[in-house]
Amino acid sequence: MGYILEGLGLNIVQALVLLAFAPLIAGIINKVKAFLQKRQGASVLQEYFDLRKWWKKPTILTPHTSVIFILAPVAYFVTSFLAASMVPGFLAGQVSISDAFVFVYILALGRFFMTLSSMDAATSFGGMGGSREIYISVLVEPAVMLAILINSLRYHSTTLSSMVIDYDGAYFTVSAALACVAFFLVILAENSRLPVDNPDTHLELTMIHEGMTLEYSGPLLTLIHLGSMLKIMVFLTLFGALYLPLAVPLAVKILFGAVLIGVVEILNNKMRLFKVRVYLGAAIVLLLLAIIAE
Repeated sequence: MGYILEGLGLNIVQALVLLAFAPLIAGIINKVKAFLQKRQGASVLQEYFDLRKWWKKPTILTPHTSVIFILAPVAYFVTSFLAASMVPGFLAGQVSISDAFVFVYILALGRFFMTLSSMDAATSFGGMGGSREIYISVLVEPAVMLAILINSLRYHSTTLSSMVIDYDGAYFTVSAALACVAFFLVILAENSRLPVDNPDTHLELTMIHEGMTLEYSGPLLTLIHLGSMLKIMVFLTLFGALYLPLAVPLAVKILFGAVLIGVVEILNNKMRLFKVRVYLGAAIVLLLLAIIAE
C-alpha cells in the first residue's frame, strides 16, 4: 500500500513538473519557427504571459449553452493532467495505473468532451471544428494503438513504464527507426499541428481545433490552451522515452522534439482535409512495417 501511494505521489509531482514546463516548450516551438522565418519573434516565455492574460479576462457565457459547455474545458485539462501523470521518464510510471490503453482512452475522453462542447454552442464554426476533430481522431487512434502494439511485442507488457527504451540491448534497429518516424507523424496529427492543422490561424475554412474554442473566453479558454500545451509535452515525453532511439537524457530528447516540430511546420503547408487520411495512412504503413521488422 505504501509503495502504491508513493508511486501515485510521484505521478502527481511529475504531472506538475510537465505542466510547469509545457508553456515553455510551446514558446520554444514558436521561437524556432520565428528564427527560421528570419523574424525576432516573441520570447520563449510569451505563452506564460498569454495564459495570465486569458485568465484575467471575464468568462462570457450565452444562456443557450448547457453545463457541458463549462465542464468540457475542465475535463480536457484534467484528462491531459492525468495523462501527464502516467507517462514514464522523470519520476512517474511505476504503478499499474500507467497502462498504455488507459492512457490512450483518457486522452480520447478529453477530445470527446471538447467536440461535445463545440456542438453544444450551436455555432457553425464550432460544429465544423468538432466534426473535423472526430474525423481525424478516427484515423489517429488506430495509429497510436499500432505504436503501442510494437512496444508490447518488444517488451511483453502494456505498461508504459515497461516500454521505456532498453539501452542495454540493441535499441537502434529498423523497427525502432520506423516506429520513431511514424509516432512523430502521429504527434503532429494528435496535437493539431502542421501539416494536419494550423494552430496559428482562425481561417474558417481551415481551422480544426481552434474552431472548437472560438466561443470560449477567460479561465475556460486558459484551461483549453494549457491542456493543449500539456498534451504536446506529454507526447514529446513519450516520444523521447519510448520511441526516439538516442542514448541522451530525456530532457534533451524533449527539446529536440520541440525543435523538430518547429522545423517541420516551417517546411510544410496545411494539407487539404481529405488528404489527412493519406498522411495518417502512411504513418500506419510505417508502423505495420515496424511490426513486421520486429
